[in-house]
Parts: sequence; structure tokens; C-alpha cells
Amino acid sequence: MRKVLAWTGALAAAVALVGCTASPSADDSATSTIPEAVESAGLGITNVWADTGVDGFSTVLSVGGTVDAAEIDSADLRTLISVVVQENTVDARWLELSLRDSAEKRIDIRAGLEELGADVVADKRISMDDAERIAGGGAS
Repeated sequence: MRKVLAWTGALAAAVALVGCTASPSADDSATSTIPEAVESAGLGITNVWADTGVDGFSTVLSVGGTVDAAEIDSADLRTLISVVVQENTVDARWLELSLRDSAEKRIDIRAGLEELGADVVADKRISMDDAERIAGGGAS
């Protein structure tokens, strides 16, 4: 009987822990609407993808693509972020942008994000609060 009670307690604790972890939003329509909107925005970004994931207890919206130039300026970054924010259906804490040039070389966007007033984490991640402020025309 003690073993059954111990296993029941352990199972209940595991279920409680799983219930406390963050999970991506059930509405994953952003993974299709964001790429379509970005490719239609006239930024010269193709092969666009969007995905959601969890980092610790926070949901991350990741968006990436191929830029037809070796760099992207802050004005185009602002437009990109605006499109992403407008099309987003995910309750994410973070937005992670991953851009590459046609030779598949990573484009450094940190300086452009900082110019827009974002606090950048790991060279390409900003808070969704920063993304929404940038999309609304704040800082620069």
C-alpha cells in the first residue's frame, strides 16, 4: 500500500510540474501567416519560416529567412518586426530573428536592433514588449 501511495504521489507531482511549464500557443496560424506576410512586404526576404518553441518557462516566436543583400538596415528591421507583430497569434515572451544572406551566412542584426532601442539577447532575440514598441514606431 505504501508503494502505491508513493507512486501516486510521485505521479501527481510530475503532472503538476508538467502543468506549470510553458507551451506554445495552440493557435499556430502565425507559422504560416508570418512567412507569407514577410515575403509580401517588399523587403527582399525569401524562404521565410516561423516557428514557436519554449525556452525555460517562456515561449519564443522564431522567424527567419534569406535576405537578398549582405545586410539589413534598421528601417527594414522595423518593417520586418512590424509585419511579424501584426501577424502574430502566439502569446510569446520573446521574438528571435534569424536572417542569412544568399550564401547562407548569418547576417548580424544586433546593431540594427539596438538602434531601434531593443535590449538584444544572444545577438538576435528581443522581448515581445520591445518588438511591439518598435512596431508601434517607438525609439530609433
